Amino acid sequence: MRTMPLELFAFFMLIPLAMPALGIGIAVWPKCVARTMRRQRPVEVSALEPGYGVVWGHVAEGDVRAPLSGRRCAWYEAWVEELRPSARSSSAGTGETVAGFRRIFNAASSQPIRITDGKTACLVMPEGARVHETAWSAWEGQSERPARGAGEPALNAGSYSAPALRVTATASSVFGSSPVRYRYVERYIMACDPIFVMGQAEQRRSRGGADARQGPGPARLRIGKPEGRQPFVISTQDPSDVYAENQLAATGGMILAVMGGIGAFVLWTLRYG
Repeated sequence: MRTMPLELFAFFMLIPLAMPALGIGIAVWPKCVARTMRRQRPVEVSALEPGYGVVWGHVAEGDVRAPLSGRRCAWYEAWVEELRPSARSSSAGTGETVAGFRRIFNAASSQPIRITDGKTACLVMPEGARVHETAWSAWEGQSERPARGAGEPALNAGSYSAPALRVTATASSVFGSSPVRYRYVERYIMACDPIFVMGQAEQRRSRGGADARQGPGPARLRIGKPEGRQPFVISTQDPSDVYAENQLAATGGMILAVMGGIGAFVLWTLRYG
């Protein structure tokens, strides 16, 4: 290590030096969410008061139509990816080529999500939130938009994660004439889904200026993105599950940062110690 050229040593040092920054970057947001959830006790909609808080209930209705499938839901995010095989990246002897992804359309619902605990209701304004969906659909086609009348695609439970797609090379794709394919993806929150929201609640006023009340509970509220750096999260998972996931992610990020620091110290000691 002492006789290693300085340029090569600097190259090897880049990896452990980058790990602390990467680990801290991974840990910051989950740690913030977990810390906030530890301080804020989740309450039902009827017990929610103006201010920053965490509310737990279920989606009252779903009157929104997703733009690609036409599926009725309470919230959606939809996008279209153009998948074009690249002949230049073809692996010799394998007959495969890595597909290039280019997102050509993206849309997310901005309609309020109505949530309730059976006693009263409030509205959630989803713009600016990190949303964890209930279900998703993904399918492919040969045009920029899905064919009309094809029916709703299969519904998958849980959160969407992009697959590593590979496109089989053909004689035409080798010469760059392979047809373009499209992948359609939609994420949903559906009517009657359990839901929790972490955000800023404020009273809604009727057109006449009086409190808009619904049922015997407190004034009807609207929840939106808080000012400052407080997290704004909408999720269909149980709050305890969200807390555990974020706590685990924060711990993993800090472990990565510590490992990088130790690695950098060891390399430096081997050369200059």
